[in-house]
Amino acid sequence: MNENSILTSLKSIFIKQLFIAIVLIALAYAVRYFINPDLGLVNSNFFSIIISTFAAAFAIAIPIFYRTYFINRHKDLKYIPAELFFKFEKNILHIVLIAPYLLAVSILLNMSERTQILITLFVLYGIYFYFPTKKKLRFEMKVFRIKAD
Repeated sequence: MNENSILTSLKSIFIKQLFIAIVLIALAYAVRYFINPDLGLVNSNFFSIIISTFAAAFAIAIPIFYRTYFINRHKDLKYIPAELFFKFEKNILHIVLIAPYLLAVSILLNMSERTQILITLFVLYGIYFYFPTKKKLRFEMKVFRIKAD
């Protein structure tokens, strides 16, 4: 795998997953405003705390821990194969893009506006920070000592 194929594949994964999440968020808003389901969990602070904590974990904490795990696991290798790096980056994207689904859940459960704004900020951070760009990919390939074909 070379740099361009990795970047193209990562962008494809990112866009597909984000598109699905955006569609689900739109559907959640449609269900909430047009059907207005009473799920019985609407005013529960417990669920607000749980969902916002999971959103923070998936957008910020778990990717940092996974990155640290990857670095420590492969620190003895002189070079890291491109396929292994691609798998790592793909897993990071899958982890980060769970947060938008949690935003859809918070909308569907009609959580407080404050909770939804907080989750939206976590989602935006994850999308902004982990969007695959050529500059970021080159930097990470250099830092991780990736041997591309």
